[in-house]
Amino acid sequence: MSKSLSLKKVQFTIPEILHYPIISKFILRFGLSEKVRFHADSKQIAKVLEAHHQCENFDIIEGPNNGACFHKLRNLSPRSCIRIATTDKEHSTINKTNFSPYLKELFRAEGKTFRNCPNLVTHTKVHRDNICNEYKISPDKFRLIPLSVRIPLDSEIKHSFNEKCVSILFVGRFEARKGIDIILKVIPKILQKRPALHFRLVGSDLGNHYQSNFLKDYSALKNNVSFLGEKRGDALDEEYRNCDIFWAPSRYESFGLIYAEAMSFSKPVIGTNIGGIPEVVADEISGFLCKSDDLNQFEEKLLHLIDNKALREKFGEAGRRRAIELFDFQKLVTKTENYYAEISNNLNN
Repeated sequence: MSKSLSLKKVQFTIPEILHYPIISKFILRFGLSEKVRFHADSKQIAKVLEAHHQCENFDIIEGPNNGACFHKLRNLSPRSCIRIATTDKEHSTINKTNFSPYLKELFRAEGKTFRNCPNLVTHTKVHRDNICNEYKISPDKFRLIPLSVRIPLDSEIKHSFNEKCVSILFVGRFEARKGIDIILKVIPKILQKRPALHFRLVGSDLGNHYQSNFLKDYSALKNNVSFLGEKRGDALDEEYRNCDIFWAPSRYESFGLIYAEAMSFSKPVIGTNIGGIPEVVADEISGFLCKSDDLNQFEEKLLHLIDNKALREKFGEAGRRRAIELFDFQKLVTKTENYYAEISNNLNN
């Protein structure tokens, strides 16, 4: 029988060792403060989890890979499970984040945690293989369980297409990994050839950085490009429902949930042929997959779909069938429950 438990938030504080002036000066002098802070944060996470485990005696404890949150766990290894999305190292590399001492320590802990945890889950074969190569892990430690989306009812699907003003949707954080810079480079080229289009960009844009720079350079296009901020739930569903084409030129996705969401609404998609995306989007069946950073290919495939209503409908219908077959929420639940039961049985035998 499963049950949920509300955990208290982990309170991160200044490591106790840094309260001692002489020791603190020594740590700062040799550039070790970030390393000390990371390990203190890890111990605090472990302390909270182990305290709850003592009270509840969990059968299975699952966590995400973010922040190597199982790094300092001591007694939970046989029953612990990590569900690995894009790793912190991969995310930081793609976004060209400065590798601070804290991050470097995090990356080391990330690899150590993966190697020590006996039960690993991820959602695509290619992502599993990338992790195995990067961290020298056997593929046998992994269980593949694809992510899921809510499958809209047939009555929620909008099949009509506006030929006079085709709407193109992007959903994702405004960052390099999601390819927002590619979007904003290609849009002016597309609008020069098809001026009646409308681009709708959904996602968090810290400080309106991308929006302000784009509108400064292309003020004449402000009526063709809507910067909509972050949307969730029904508001996001409405965007998927009303678009004609979904486009996200991500530089890496371990899975690519946004593509499955768009496909569930019977929309043709354009993505990249890297990471786990090809295991979500069937190239030339439910959409087009382009080479990463190939602006000309993105432009070509966009124009092809913009000008071909029948192909948009064909891709959209195929994508919805694929989403129902592979990414329905109940399939994820069943596969996860079976995996938990397998881990539990192994512990009891």
